[in-house]
Amino acid sequence: MTMPVYKMSRPPILSGLLKWESNPEFCRETGTLLAGDGAARIVKIGTILGMITAGGAMSAVAAADAGNTGDGTMTMASPSTTTAAKAGIYRVVCTTGGGDGTSKFRVEDPEGVQVGTATGGTAFAKQIKFTIAGGSAAFVEGDAFSVTVSIAADDDDGKLVAWAPDATDGSEKVYAVSLVEATAADGADNTTDLLFSRRDSILFIGAIQWPDGVTSDQKAQAVASLKQQGILLRD
Repeated sequence: MTMPVYKMSRPPILSGLLKWESNPEFCRETGTLLAGDGAARIVKIGTILGMITAGGAMSAVAAADAGNTGDGTMTMASPSTTTAAKAGIYRVVCTTGGGDGTSKFRVEDPEGVQVGTATGGTAFAKQIKFTIAGGSAAFVEGDAFSVTVSIAADDDDGKLVAWAPDATDGSEKVYAVSLVEATAADGADNTTDLLFSRRDSILFIGAIQWPDGVTSDQKAQAVASLKQQGILLRD
């Protein structure tokens, strides 16, 4: 006689994720889950969260260094940035002197990382977008421009979404881990239900909800970021 087999499953529960915390009043916080966009936005227990901090429009303003020998100009394109641009000051430094077609400029992001080489008289369009035009006096090595990239405040700043490591609106940075399942309806923020672990906790790594397509390097970076906040992921 074959006996019937019944399979049952239950939704994740808090005890399956949270293994220890120093004090709930200190470790836990609540926040606003950003409204769904075309559909409800759902975060599950164990979802790593990011906070939107750069939801507004981005702008870039160029200025030549006061001590430049060359009197050429930098003109920003419209739009002046790509989605990969970072807030802060970019440095554009002449490495080969001359006029249009000859002069070369090293372009560094606000963290000092080289993002490309610009040529005088030719449009540059990587993280920032501009053209340097030569003047009557040729550029010399060391002449430079600064490009200040700013991001305007936005109504969505401070709201939470699932961590998105490839985003550019602030949610690419690990902020917390959700301790509940919460839903924000399409077009409506959820201001009451999102509870998350922010510090001094030990969480079961097997209960973490990783985003689709996350790489092993991105996972390692997330684990390290949470550790800096006092949130340890353990087997």
